[in-house]
Amino acid sequence: METGTWPDPSIFVLELRQAATDASINTAGRTQTDLAFLEAEVKDSRFPYGWAFYNFGPAGSMRDVAPPLEGDQAAPCVECHTEHTAAERTFVQFYPTLYEVARRMGTLKPGF
Repeated sequence: METGTWPDPSIFVLELRQAATDASINTAGRTQTDLAFLEAEVKDSRFPYGWAFYNFGPAGSMRDVAPPLEGDQAAPCVECHTEHTAAERTFVQFYPTLYEVARRMGTLKPGF
């Protein structure tokens, strides 16, 4: 928040969840339901590109500990996080508070 950059070892956890259209009184919207997968991204200068990616697997067979993805397994994560993120290989564009900090601190990538 003070600099617009993430310090080592910042950790982002992504819960991928199922969606339902019939779980709310709002019949035009969708609601999150069961956990489908769990992933993590960790800023770690020891890794290529300065970030490590982890996949804990699908719900029901999720691992307690996951090794960092390497090589071909990590390539899609690195590519997406390089091409489509707004600041420091993170998707701050989907989080208004973080997006505003990155904008104010001048850490947004060109085009955002």
